[in-house]
Amino acid sequence: MTLVAPPVFYVSRDHQRGTSDLQVQERTGGATVGLRITFDAGDLKDVVTVKRALDVCVVHLPVFHCDTQVGPTGGGGIQAFHLSPAKGAKAGDSGVLRYRVTAPGRPPVTGHSLIVVGRPELRVALHPGPGPVEPGESLAVRLTVRNVGDVPARGVALRMEGQDGITLGDRHRNCRYRGDTSAWCRLLADNVTIAPGRSYSLDAPEHLRTARDATYPTVDFTADAVGTDYVPPAEVASGYRPGSGPPLRFAPASGTDPAATGAADDGREVLHVSVRNRSDLAAIADTARGPVGSLATVRIGVRNNGPGALPATAKVVFTVPEGTTVMASPYSFERDEEVIDQDCRAVAADDAPLAEAAVKQPSARRYVCTARVGSVGATTTFPFTLRIDRGGTDRKGHVTVSDGDPERPSRDTEPADDTADIAVSVWPGPAWATPGFYLGAAVVVPPLGLAAALYLRRRKSSRKSITL
Repeated sequence: MTLVAPPVFYVSRDHQRGTSDLQVQERTGGATVGLRITFDAGDLKDVVTVKRALDVCVVHLPVFHCDTQVGPTGGGGIQAFHLSPAKGAKAGDSGVLRYRVTAPGRPPVTGHSLIVVGRPELRVALHPGPGPVEPGESLAVRLTVRNVGDVPARGVALRMEGQDGITLGDRHRNCRYRGDTSAWCRLLADNVTIAPGRSYSLDAPEHLRTARDATYPTVDFTADAVGTDYVPPAEVASGYRPGSGPPLRFAPASGTDPAATGAADDGREVLHVSVRNRSDLAAIADTARGPVGSLATVRIGVRNNGPGALPATAKVVFTVPEGTTVMASPYSFERDEEVIDQDCRAVAADDAPLAEAAVKQPSARRYVCTARVGSVGATTTFPFTLRIDRGGTDRKGHVTVSDGDPERPSRDTEPADDTADIAVSVWPGPAWATPGFYLGAAVVVPPLGLAAALYLRRRKSSRKSITL
């Protein structure tokens, strides 16, 4: 039987935040157990007010009880309470809320939370080394945390999340890691306490390594005071493994440290790593085949030929071949319902849209599609159904690709494959004589011919037998 409660809980004085909700949970080994939880709030007088948030038990200060029963799943019961500053309470006023859990035949479990009026607010500032870096190279970054709240931060929770081709190079033994890209470090008050207006920095830089195909990798750094941080549920936390290297440590920052400027306003800062890499965008085209009057589906799009991945979009322009008419373009009913832009839009010659972005697009001579590029070798295509209206020569259409995100250009140095032709191949025959028809005929006709030959041979043999 275990008790889950925050070691410290902050009650904001900001009325716009509303009340602060404290949750306490009990867990058992899996059997059905009746529990009684006793709450001793005598130390909270003139500090905070306590009101129930769930209809589980009634709050009668200073001491009250909650009775609950935990089922065989062992998930545990949860008690929730609304806490707000008492009248006249000041930032920094605090008291201890004590817990005692009892169950028949089991030893009691006790715990407590320090309840503090006010709330620490941490801001992150990053100081990376000079860039850009080559693909596959390492870099170091210094990190500073500043408390802009009205009470000390008793402990710091730091999270690091790498994306798009970057890994964490250090393995601190007081951090937990999921793979090579996610770290969760929780330093309690015994390790670091940051007073309001003060800044603390990591005593050593964090080391990162870019992948060979990295182009625009990022690392999210998030810092929260322990007690205000997100703690993942047990099934998620179990996926993290502790490191074995030197511990992560914070030290007071110098007076000239620039942590007070350029820091994020939500405890989160994103490091955008500049890598000397590029992505070759190649246009993908197709051929419309069939007799006049038939329908043919072509796929147009873009392929990333590398050597770098591109976590951005590309612009794909489709110029429809002369002598054909677009009968169907990419369309998602769900996007229409949610009023989200379709992947492809019909446009005029001057790129002016011919319809609203979320609706089904009309038949046009030109379309602009937005493709997500992604990893090296990734291909994104869009289907268009064309009606072949007439025969003739020199009726090619075109597919042209270019950067779709000015913040993340591809740095494509091979323009020769940025454009590809859409050809039209017309053969004689009725409109229903599509490639699928000829393919089916190629499969069906030979067996029919064989069956006819066998039939004739049997008839011939039968006649010979009668003659004899």
